[in-house]
Amino acid sequence: MSAISVEFEDILLGKPDQLDPRAADLVTAAAAIEKATASLRGLIEGQASRSTEALAETASEVARSLSRARTRYRNTGQALQTYAADLRPIQQDATAAIATAEYYEQKSATIPNDISRREGDLLRAEAVEAPQPQIDEIEADLRRMRQAQSNAASQVQDARQQLYRARERLRAIADVAISHIETAIEGDSDSAFDNWNQFWDGAAGWIGEWAANVLKGILEVLGELLAILVAIVVIIVVIIIVIAVLSAIAAIIGWVALGILAALLVGAMLLTFLIRDGLGTPIRRSPAPGEELKPKKKYPSDADDATTTDQYTSQDYGDLFEEVGRQDVAGGEQRTVIRVVAITDAAGNVIGYRVQLPSTQNWSPMNGDGALNDLSADAMLALFPGLETQYKRAVWDALESSGALDSDAPIMLTGWSLGGMMAGDLATDPRLSGRVQSVVTAGSAIDKHAGEIDPSVRVTQVNNRWDPVHTLEFVGYGPNDVPGPNWQTYHPVDIRIHDANMYGELADDLVPEVRPGDEIFFADDLKNTHEEVYEMVYSRG
Repeated sequence: MSAISVEFEDILLGKPDQLDPRAADLVTAAAAIEKATASLRGLIEGQASRSTEALAETASEVARSLSRARTRYRNTGQALQTYAADLRPIQQDATAAIATAEYYEQKSATIPNDISRREGDLLRAEAVEAPQPQIDEIEADLRRMRQAQSNAASQVQDARQQLYRARERLRAIADVAISHIETAIEGDSDSAFDNWNQFWDGAAGWIGEWAANVLKGILEVLGELLAILVAIVVIIVVIIIVIAVLSAIAAIIGWVALGILAALLVGAMLLTFLIRDGLGTPIRRSPAPGEELKPKKKYPSDADDATTTDQYTSQDYGDLFEEVGRQDVAGGEQRTVIRVVAITDAAGNVIGYRVQLPSTQNWSPMNGDGALNDLSADAMLALFPGLETQYKRAVWDALESSGALDSDAPIMLTGWSLGGMMAGDLATDPRLSGRVQSVVTAGSAIDKHAGEIDPSVRVTQVNNRWDPVHTLEFVGYGPNDVPGPNWQTYHPVDIRIHDANMYGELADDLVPEVRPGDEIFFADDLKNTHEEVYEMVYSRG
């Protein structure tokens, strides 16, 4: 597979030939539902006796549910039909452009050698004063070769431009599909007749795993798109809003004064964040201070009888990202759930600690008593690396309460998004010097710590190319922040942009086995080790 085909493989992932007939089935199903609705309404009309009132009431409720289902299936089917129809020519154009680029890239690879060889012929011909026609022929060959080289480069560039346009077209038709599937982001099923989540869970069987994941992911990400940018982007937006609101005043007070006012407003917000994190003390909600912290023991073999995903023990990086995602859900906007997992042998000795850090869950700038992993923590970590925020102080409390600071066992720091940024920041803290052996992150901006993290630390990153968060380094990134040989960064492509479960799936595909040395941070029945999970819950104080 060529480099350009890998770079643009996201354009060719869809399977319109499988998607189209099933989309047609949805439209057919909508028509059948409409007939069923009409039949049920026929039961309702004209009913007068008490004996039929219950039937009429039930039929009316079912008819309303079916009517909602009809709209859902019809709109979805029509949107997917349009998506499939528009996807075909995009993929055809992309396939042709990739073939063209590959052909001319291959040609470009051989032309320089041909030119060099012919230039040698010219030098030798001139040295022996060869006949002029012979020299003219060589010079003509060189002109043709150089022109061919220029043409090949131009063809590759044109092909790349076509592929960029194809990618934009792909995003555009996805946006259109999203806008038409208007009921797809409602809550769970309306009734037993219309289980939307069940529909998508079974979709992989007939539209292909990619289509099911991508289309469901498109719908689910709608409610989260505003939550994928770190605080600096939010601050820039605030500046833009301030300028827009006060633009009418600009004619009076002037743009300089307006800029000063905007800077003051943004500065006031940052000052609020600094005061909140600098003076406030996190409150530990569970276990409360004074209560005994008891770890939950988990063995890999427990998975055989597990009834929930939270009973499993993580076996690879993909499991870690999904588990931290579950911590996010458990904490929500009001609480921050931090887990310190002690990998323990049969004799009770801790051989390694895994620190699992949650991502941003509270996006309110006015958050005063909710989760610590909020907009304020994002802004402080992005703009003031090294500042001891309430979130960071809670992590230190968790490390101390779990006994990790009293041990000399090695530490792995892991998280995604803000959790990964916190992991990168902690890895530079001198209080953990010599303890941190591994940092595992997803969709996190940690490259700005490359120059500070000990070169012996194994850093593993999974960063979706379409995810902007891991590129937002801002303050602290410098010329010395060059990842060393122990840094492994994977750059897959996924339309779901920024999601813990997505990163779990990508990690399973890209790095199904943990790196040598990281095995000690995962429980193993064969080695007779298990997890002792210390879970601590915090809120802002």
